[in-house]
Amino acid sequence: MIPRDCTRTGLALAALAAVVVMVLPAPAPEAKAPAVPSLTDLWPDARIAANAVTGAPYTPLAFLDSGTSAGVRQADDVVRLVVGDRVLREVPPSGSPRFVLATSPDALVWLELSDITGTGTLWRAGPHGEDPVPVTADTGRVVLLDSQYDLVVHDGQASWVAVRGDATEVRTVALSGGPVTRTPLPGDYALTAWPFATAAAVEQAGPSELVDLRDGRRTKVDGQSVELVDCTPSWCRVHVLRQSGTARLDLMRPDGSERRRVGGKGIRPAFGDVVVLDRYAVVVDDDRGVLALYDTATGRLADLAAEFGTVLARGPFVWWSAGGNDALTWRVLDLRTLETSA
Repeated sequence: MIPRDCTRTGLALAALAAVVVMVLPAPAPEAKAPAVPSLTDLWPDARIAANAVTGAPYTPLAFLDSGTSAGVRQADDVVRLVVGDRVLREVPPSGSPRFVLATSPDALVWLELSDITGTGTLWRAGPHGEDPVPVTADTGRVVLLDSQYDLVVHDGQASWVAVRGDATEVRTVALSGGPVTRTPLPGDYALTAWPFATAAAVEQAGPSELVDLRDGRRTKVDGQSVELVDCTPSWCRVHVLRQSGTARLDLMRPDGSERRRVGGKGIRPAFGDVVVLDRYAVVVDDDRGVLALYDTATGRLADLAAEFGTVLARGPFVWWSAGGNDALTWRVLDLRTLETSA
C-alpha cells in the first residue's frame, strides 16, 4: 500500500480575514498489484487445444501430440488403456489397477500395477500403441510420486524405482526384454531426468541430494532448516517455511545460483515435478484461483486457466481438466510452441 500523503500542499491567505487556510489533497488511491498477463499476452503463437471427452470417464496419461493421447477409460466392469480408439489393455477394476506411461519416438511404455500391492508388469508397444507385449514382471514394489519420472525411457531401456526394505533401488530393463538390473540406493530416492536420482524425502527440511547413477557420484544441494528442497539436475524448487505453512516458493540451480522468487504463500506447485522442459514451472495461485506458468528463462508469470481440476505433465505437454463428468474437457498445451513464439 502506498501511504497517504499527509504533507501540507498549499497555503492560501485570506487577505481580508488574515486567516491561513490549509489545503489537503484527497487521499492517494491504494497501489494495486500489476495484473498477471495471460499466456497469449506473452506468447501470441501459443495454442491450447481442447478435447471433449464422451462416454466413460477418461484420464489422459500421456500425449503423443496435441490431438492424440494415451490414457485410461474407466467403466463399471472394466478398465481400458487406450490410444484413441485402439484398446491396448483391458483389466478388471477389482485389483485397483494403475497405469504409468512414458513415451519415446520408438515406443509407448507403461507399468501396469496393482494399487494394492504396488507390483505388476512392464509393457511396451509401438509409438502409437501398436502390438503391445509384456517386457518383465520383475517390477518390485514400485514407488510412484505422480511424476513424469516415475517411469523413464532412455537408451532403449526403461527404469523405475522400487522399495527394498529400508532402501530403494533403481530397476532397469531393456525394452527388448531380458534380466532386470538393480542399483541400490540407501534411503528414499526417486528418479529425475536421466541419469540422476534425487532424495525423495522432501517432507524433511534441510539439504537435498542428487545421485549420478552412472558412477554413483553424489551432489549435495544446500538447504536451510526452514526450507524444503526438491531438485532436478537443472532446477531446484524451494519451499520457504513459516509456522503456519509456506511463506514463499523459490527456484534455484542445484549449486544455489540464479535463485529467484516465484511467488508468496499463495503460490504452490500444480504437481510434483519441479519444472517441465527444464524451463517452465506450473503453479497454482490460490489467492486468485488460477493455474499459472512461470518461465525461468525470462522470470515471467502468465495465467494458463481460471477453471481447472486435475493437472498433469509429461514431456513437452501440460494438460488439465475442466468441467464435470457430463461435459469433461481436457485442455493441452505443447510448451514447444512457447519457445518458437517467444
